[in-house]
Amino acid sequence: MIIRLADVKDAKGIARVQVESWHTTYPGIVPKSYLDSLDVKKREKIWKQAAQNQPLYVAELEGDIVGFAIGGENRDKDTYPEYDGELYAIYSLKRVHKRGIGRELFEQTARNLSARGFKKMVVSVLSENPAVDFYKHMGGHFLGEETITIDGKAIAESFYGYEDISKI
Repeated sequence: MIIRLADVKDAKGIARVQVESWHTTYPGIVPKSYLDSLDVKKREKIWKQAAQNQPLYVAELEGDIVGFAIGGENRDKDTYPEYDGELYAIYSLKRVHKRGIGRELFEQTARNLSARGFKKMVVSVLSENPAVDFYKHMGGHFLGEETITIDGKAIAESFYGYEDISKI
């Protein structure tokens, strides 16, 4: 497995991982109408732009992108102002879970944030996501919960904080 910085040519693989991850993780949690609307081509455009503007890491296994992670400045400083950094997204294909890929992506993104001067990091995760224990295992402590709406359905979202990302 290789963890490396992504570039624009990786956008299709990143989009595929994101869409497939939502389809394997969120049935019964997120409305089917939303899951059915996820489109690799539309997501590919978003990830091309992201790869040009933010450090975005991919996990590659046998030449195939199987996971990715991205982080930057906390986008919701009103809710958790003491956290300057945020893990925006971390996904891996279900077939590679339990191989340390998520850990490697998480740690690389946290190290990058620390190197860019961020001290603390927050992450949000749908509360019913089976991977929620991953964030606890990585040292996050529960900060709170909010309700978001996806395609008309109210869904609980949990927030986890990491106090000193230089130690991750």
